[in-house]
Amino acid sequence: MEDLGTVPNVQITTAAIAYDDPESWHTYILFYHHALHIPTMQRHLLNPNQMRANDVIVNETPLVLLPYDLRNKHSHSVVATTELHEELDIPLQLEGVTSFFKTRMPTRAEVEDTDNQTCTHVHMTPTSGWDPHDTTMANHEASLCAAMNNEDSYARRRIVQAVTTEIKNRASSDHRNRK
Repeated sequence: MEDLGTVPNVQITTAAIAYDDPESWHTYILFYHHALHIPTMQRHLLNPNQMRANDVIVNETPLVLLPYDLRNKHSHSVVATTELHEELDIPLQLEGVTSFFKTRMPTRAEVEDTDNQTCTHVHMTPTSGWDPHDTTMANHEASLCAAMNNEDSYARRRIVQAVTTEIKNRASSDHRNRK
């Protein structure tokens, strides 16, 4: 929206935030590579597709909007793999209609704990470059959508052909039986 204005000189950075799991009482340091650094923001904005590009599962649909039979332990959560190859499941909460999870600023010791002695590190986004204007994902999406539409169209044609053949066979059989 134009009336919101722009933020000049936004830096791209690797950001680290701490997530303290209320179930296990264990601390995870979540690294977001190629993140926008806007010091005046009070909340972190996470790019779900950027996380998905790093094999992080983002299930942002709130439980209240999911059919009962589709709810499971990973519903309305973020699921990632730690550096120790363990699964981290971060349940999301709602504030109004916005999904979130509580974090805090990590200590320097937590960020530098590369041996995972006091906390566990998790890379939430790829370390390689991220270009939000790259058309690769959009092109793949369009190709997959077209392929699915062609498969659906082909399947519909096969069903119509099978039904037509069955009707013809019945008509031919009925005709022979009448003779």
